[in-house]
Amino acid sequence: MQRQRVSKGLCSGRALVLLLVLSSGGMAAGTVAAQEKDSREARAELKQTEEEIARLKALLDDFKQEMSGLESNLKESESEIGRLRRESQKIEQQIKEGETSLLDLHKQAAALQVALSEQEVQVVRQIRAAYMAGQQDYLKMVLNQDDPARVARMMRYYEYVSRARVTEMSRYTDTLEQVRLASASIADQQTALRRDREQLAANQQQLQAEQASRGKLLAGLQSRSRSQSEKLKSAQAERAGLEKLIKSIDEAIVSIPTPAGSLPFAQAKGKLPLPVKGRVQARFGSQRGEDARLKWDGLLIASEQGSNVHAVHGGRVVFADWLRGSGLLLILDHGAGYLSLYGHNQSLLKEVGSWVQPGEVISTVGTSGGLSTSSLYFSIRHQGRALDPAAWCMLSG
Repeated sequence: MQRQRVSKGLCSGRALVLLLVLSSGGMAAGTVAAQEKDSREARAELKQTEEEIARLKALLDDFKQEMSGLESNLKESESEIGRLRRESQKIEQQIKEGETSLLDLHKQAAALQVALSEQEVQVVRQIRAAYMAGQQDYLKMVLNQDDPARVARMMRYYEYVSRARVTEMSRYTDTLEQVRLASASIADQQTALRRDREQLAANQQQLQAEQASRGKLLAGLQSRSRSQSEKLKSAQAERAGLEKLIKSIDEAIVSIPTPAGSLPFAQAKGKLPLPVKGRVQARFGSQRGEDARLKWDGLLIASEQGSNVHAVHGGRVVFADWLRGSGLLLILDHGAGYLSLYGHNQSLLKEVGSWVQPGEVISTVGTSGGLSTSSLYFSIRHQGRALDPAAWCMLSG
């Protein structure tokens, strides 16, 4: 019998075939001694093969564990980058509003200062007039007892003048208090702006550190996934993860009613805008990567990093988190089983449960999920099945 040899690296299935061949080896030609020798050698080689398989399996398990750890770290890093971007945007908006408020306070303080200067002139004039004429006129009025009617008129006059002076002084003191309050508000606003700018600077520094960390993690992942088979398995796992997520969302969500006066999603076919301005670099059904077996189930739109991503139609956020292969992913439920997906974001601006209007900003374009250039993954699903966005959106619009 011609002896079949088992080479290193054979899978356990082929090892089993070898055992079956060995068990029937006595049926072939040859002496019993030769058969026993062949059997011993085959068993020894089989044992060696099994040991090699076990070693390779252990290496594979270690590799998978290492990859899982790297992907987990990448998820944390990209999620933190998204959080820092979102927080920085809020702080920048606070600074913008604070600067506007500070400008208004300065204008208010300037107007109050003008009013205060004018009132100071009036108060000084009133004091001088009271000093120059008040005592002498009042003394004449008191001594002029022969005309009671005139005395009454003079008393009313002095009472009016006195009230006017009190009112003028009151206005002056009120304006002084307003100037003090405006100055205090300006100081408070300046302190708040300084604090916001310090926080923004700290965020930017932390963001740079996270981006550097992400770059190292991404390089580590890419260096460990060089072969086509590994890339294919990784892409298939990513696709399976997304499909599993879509299925679980379809099973979990309750269909939402179409808001009154709005167009149902199905009737918007061919009229939807693209979610972001940019160049479509991968279309539905086109080859994904170097392996012809992988196809795109949506659009990949190249756009500037940080560009606003808009909801193509009104709906409810049912997913807003990091997903392997898609990075920071946001999914909108439009009712009647329709979903729209937005992946590889830099930051997510809406939370699960939020309702969004057509055209509302929901995220910003990024590279999360392992992209080297900033792009948005956009997909439309109906009851879990991927639809061609080109049939739904105005690509040239």
